[in-house]
Amino acid sequence: MHGAAVLAFAGIVTRVMALAVQMVMARTMGAQGFGLFQTISPPYLLLVTLATFGLSPAVSKVLAEHLAVGDVARARKAWLTANAWSAMSGLAVVFLAFALSPHLPRFMDPRAIPAFLAMVFRIPIVCLSSVMSGFYMGVQNQTPPALAWIVETTVRAAASVPLMIWMSPWGVRYGALALVIGGGLGELAGYLTMLCTYWLRDRRLLSADAPARRSNRGVFRDLAQVAVPTMLANALGVVAFAVEPTVMYRAFLDAGVPRREATAMYGAFGMAMELLFMPTVLSGAISSVIVPAISEAKALCDHRLVARRIAQAMHAAMFVALFAVAFFVASGEDAATALYRNPTAGQLLTYLAPSCLFFYLSDPLFAVLQGLNRAFVSTVITFVSSAVRLACMYEFVAMGHQGIHGLASAVATSGIVAAVLAMLAVRRYHELDIDLKISVKMAVAAAVAWIPMSAVQNRAADQSAWTQFALCAIAGMVTYIVSAMYLRLASVDEIARIPLVGQPLARVMRRLPFLGA
Repeated sequence: MHGAAVLAFAGIVTRVMALAVQMVMARTMGAQGFGLFQTISPPYLLLVTLATFGLSPAVSKVLAEHLAVGDVARARKAWLTANAWSAMSGLAVVFLAFALSPHLPRFMDPRAIPAFLAMVFRIPIVCLSSVMSGFYMGVQNQTPPALAWIVETTVRAAASVPLMIWMSPWGVRYGALALVIGGGLGELAGYLTMLCTYWLRDRRLLSADAPARRSNRGVFRDLAQVAVPTMLANALGVVAFAVEPTVMYRAFLDAGVPRREATAMYGAFGMAMELLFMPTVLSGAISSVIVPAISEAKALCDHRLVARRIAQAMHAAMFVALFAVAFFVASGEDAATALYRNPTAGQLLTYLAPSCLFFYLSDPLFAVLQGLNRAFVSTVITFVSSAVRLACMYEFVAMGHQGIHGLASAVATSGIVAAVLAMLAVRRYHELDIDLKISVKMAVAAAVAWIPMSAVQNRAADQSAWTQFALCAIAGMVTYIVSAMYLRLASVDEIARIPLVGQPLARVMRRLPFLGA
């Protein structure tokens, strides 16, 4: 949980800086520039998925397993193999993209091609950086990746904003190109941060003179057992992301909704989803650290430790999800109106709020399956949930005439299917010991936190959306944390071990009446 807290802090900082860059981009380049940049995201993400080959979770899992049993030589071999493969695959994807570049005008706006080709040059750095991040996850030291993410986003913001302001007057294609150049400089800075940390301090962890406990043969197979299913799952997600607008437009057209109106509704839906998934920076951090933690315990054949770490991951994700449900139900419309000035997005956010519990649990469950060496199962679940999402989208919108709420229902349905299937899969391969008492306590704390948020909505109805949003967030979080303390969801000693905020919270807890030390 210490590692998850470090990653969560870095994720929050980088999300805030990225949001600031997006605001500048929208005001500098306008809707056309924003849309132009969005058109190159799906093909770029697909190329990155193919190039990185799912090696980051694979490296973290394999290193954690071998280091747990003291096989440093085999861990070093896996580390070198992953670096070599990522460098070759990154360069191969770059050559492939440029070989296919004459055909790009058939699939995207010609104005986006310079930015797309410039973005392709970032792929080798992304590949090497993902492997380096996997190394630190494997040795369970999350601070260097967290620091690298902050450095990357800082450099990206510092380079992108002035470049956009300088180049945008020449046209939106140059504004998009400026954003890509800034992003590339940020990724390079982040990778160099981790690389310097590795060479100056951490390379001794995989010392070259360590004796081999067994043959190094089969190292690539160990990596591929996690990497291939992860890559397939990610590729399926990217393909579904790219296909979704096409299915959406077809469904709205069959329902008699004009394309212009459908685009506006889809934009509001996208805003709602951005806010809905904002807290996943916390559940995502949990997912990153649980793969090596489960792998280490499994390598030590400590089944009780595996069960305890699975339960810890599930409870932590549930703690975030239940508060998100209460907050979005109480203040979803205010949040969307304050940030996007779009009440429709707020209505969709409130409608989707109960599905938070399933969305936020899915990532840790998939990470547990990877740690249990069942990554292929997560690929199958991703395929099933993506198919359900697209099928329900057409059924609810085109056949059911539910409009944009039909699209939201399809997304919620796919999230529920994915979470339920993942939970059943984890139960099949290992004991899933979720403490019902703790879950009930979390639900009670979330219900208690909803009371002051609802009161704010009633008593500050004549205030601005920003005021209601801020008051709800403050009142809800304070009430939720205090309720969690009194319900003994975590001891004072456990709270004190959380980095940055742990010690101040522990001091407050010791001074609260009837709580004690």
